[in-house]
Amino acid sequence: MLKNIDSLLITIILLSFLSCDRYSAGDYQLVIVNASVYNVNTLQVEKNKSIFIQNGLIKKISKTTSTDITLKNAIDAHQKLLTPSFIDVHNHLNFIFGDTIEITNPKDFQTSRRILTEQYIPYGVTVVRSAGGRELHIPMEQSWMKHHPDYIDYYPSGGALVSLDTKFYNHTYVSDSTDVVSKIKEYHKLGFEHIKVYSLIKETELKTAIRTARELDMSIFGHIENSMISIEKACELGLTNFEHAKTLFLEVIRKYEIASKDLSNLPPDDDENWRYREYEAFNFIGANNPSLLSLIELFKKNSASITPTLHLYAHPIGLANTDNQIAMHEEDQLKWSGVKLNRAKKGFKELTALVYKLYENGIMLNSGSDTYEPGKTILSEMLLLNELGIPMNEVLKIASLNSAKTLNKSRSYGSIEVGKKAHLILFDKSPLTNPLNLLSKKTVIKDGIVWVKH
Repeated sequence: MLKNIDSLLITIILLSFLSCDRYSAGDYQLVIVNASVYNVNTLQVEKNKSIFIQNGLIKKISKTTSTDITLKNAIDAHQKLLTPSFIDVHNHLNFIFGDTIEITNPKDFQTSRRILTEQYIPYGVTVVRSAGGRELHIPMEQSWMKHHPDYIDYYPSGGALVSLDTKFYNHTYVSDSTDVVSKIKEYHKLGFEHIKVYSLIKETELKTAIRTARELDMSIFGHIENSMISIEKACELGLTNFEHAKTLFLEVIRKYEIASKDLSNLPPDDDENWRYREYEAFNFIGANNPSLLSLIELFKKNSASITPTLHLYAHPIGLANTDNQIAMHEEDQLKWSGVKLNRAKKGFKELTALVYKLYENGIMLNSGSDTYEPGKTILSEMLLLNELGIPMNEVLKIASLNSAKTLNKSRSYGSIEVGKKAHLILFDKSPLTNPLNLLSKKTVIKDGIVWVKH
């Protein structure tokens, strides 16, 4: 008798255990059937798959069956391509709301969040990281940190830390190492997971920032172009997430300045000429410069990542894809002669050649906008990466898994796997067959819900 009772108890326990991880047809929030799933880990497409979503998470992935198709909460993908959504690791709110706008009234926080979201989700971007902004916007950004399916997942980083009090709205001045520790701990207490340092930071303060961020398990990003500290020194101190491929050229230019090399062929570095000077710096240095190649080796040695931001340099000189219909904002309307424009285009080719060398050498690239119309810009960035020779299957990985890893958020985002957030894009036409299909109609699913503009 006792033996029978024990067997019954074991059966009940097993059934209870199994039921914890099983859902009936009606329990699933959403099921996507007959999908061609892009696996960013293998870079392959897995056809005829069903994705079962519950509570915003992917609960199961299996081969599609006739039972799946008949579920009332199922979307039939008809073998269209399903990819992870995209991530912008480099956003500034001033590109959305303007350089002078200060949003401090809590009544405006949700409206602002919607405006920001509508710049992103229609284009497949569901996760955004701030790359530095006004500290007075922190209360608003904090209100955005609670994830909601109607809005992008937003990760603030406070102001970019600098040792020089520039009074620039995206910077936060830290006077010494003690100030650095205090500021980063303040951000951490607010729930921030990322911080940003700018090139105008001293070695001691940068060293302290990196150490403190590590102690608090925060990710730290840096825009370093040898104003106060070099990329080499930043790498030596432990910085691994770098912003803008162009900074590698500017690093070499700075070395030449220190060595008193003749730079008279470059335009002056002033308010009127600085932009053209950067294109000419690309020409002057060239992608095969030994110092650049040494930096690539340094990045490889330190497992560093970089955000190329190619669109910033392609769009003003007419080299970004026009099908994307990104407006040419006033500051991008360059009134250069034909000769200067051709020189700039030549310089851009040197920049893209460098980015391809970074890719060839296994340096992790990720996707960042750093300009107006950021959702469209991420798609433009992806097309530019493809145009320079990176296969589209790798480009999709750069904009998803690579970017999630850079943010230290790959447990939640970046690939279609069980346990991850259901942030997905169902393309009407596959960008793997034609890169321009990135711009085609798409269904964006965030937290297991098909996103629609409200």
